[in-house]
Amino acid sequence: MNRELATAPAGSPLERSTRHVEVALPASVSYQTGDHLGVLPRNNADIIRRVMLRFGLDAGQYLTIVARSGSHTHLPIDEPTPLLGVLGSCVELQDVAKRSDIETMIDYTTDPDQRTALESLIGDDTEAESRYREQVFSANRSLLDLLEMYPACALPFEIYLDLLPPLRPRYYSISSSPLVDRGVCSITTGVLQAPARSGRGVFSGVCSNHLAASSDRSTVFVFVRDPGIAFRPPENPDLPMIMVGAGTGLAPYRGFLQERAALKHRGIPVAESLLFFGCRNPEADYLYADELAEFANQGIVSVVPAFSRVPGQPRQYVQDAIAAHADDVWALLKAGAHVFVCGNANTIAPAVRAALIEIQRQSTGASLAEGDAWLADLRDENRYVEDIWGG
Repeated sequence: MNRELATAPAGSPLERSTRHVEVALPASVSYQTGDHLGVLPRNNADIIRRVMLRFGLDAGQYLTIVARSGSHTHLPIDEPTPLLGVLGSCVELQDVAKRSDIETMIDYTTDPDQRTALESLIGDDTEAESRYREQVFSANRSLLDLLEMYPACALPFEIYLDLLPPLRPRYYSISSSPLVDRGVCSITTGVLQAPARSGRGVFSGVCSNHLAASSDRSTVFVFVRDPGIAFRPPENPDLPMIMVGAGTGLAPYRGFLQERAALKHRGIPVAESLLFFGCRNPEADYLYADELAEFANQGIVSVVPAFSRVPGQPRQYVQDAIAAHADDVWALLKAGAHVFVCGNANTIAPAVRAALIEIQRQSTGASLAEGDAWLADLRDENRYVEDIWGG
């Protein structure tokens, strides 16, 4: 199954796409609630066409790659391989160009003006470092982008291919529980398509667009990974949970709640929990709204939404909702609740920490240093766990 979760007002285009993707696992693969799913993506056809156009290649070509003596390679070697297979599934085509890549470009650039422009990006002086940050790094320009900007660079295709890093798996929080179906897991992904920071066209996220374009019953290459942190529901279901997330940060909590619902269905008592969920607008991106309402009806969770883009209403974020429900939060914490935070490391994570410390201080009269120590103790006890990523 591959379905859209976001909605749009009648007659309006979808502002942001978020997909719910279900993956049937091989019989030999199992997972636990809270695990990650690694997905091996494919580069899309548009960027592959750009590479072929830049180097004068044909989609039907095969190539034989011979490894240099003593070197390890992520590329298929010593046998004819389809060009489309190499460009589609072996290399990163959109990674930001490194300064060493630009040095290699200079070796193959004879036009004096273009050579000078490239050299200005790699010097050791502060001005060169600033130009590289502004023109390449911050603009998210890839080696391919630079080759298109500097057409006088006659970089051979084999050198270009050797400079590209291996295509990396992307990791997603599994948004289901094996107690519902151990042979199927789901992930929830926001589809990244936005104006490129370089000003050239649209930037499309490699894996999210690969998943969005995968039709029902198509094959995706995946593997299950333990996240390496205690980001799982407490083993004792009688312990409450406080879950905090925004956007697709909701994903793991759908699995947590499925697990609690399955246990309750088996007659096992489960504690009620709190879910603070941030989204822009209830009419656009209130993900899994019907399922969350059903979990609430079953007495498994109380859902507190925080809407940041409702016309005519002040913006509210999850930290604001936590502060507004301070008494409920503190009562659950005193009852042994485990706190989970899933989202951006630069925004939601520090804001939630500050909100919880403030609740603890207001409830106990503690100092700021004592509040910090209290949260550190929760973390040491695995009662405060973050699954966060960089902005």
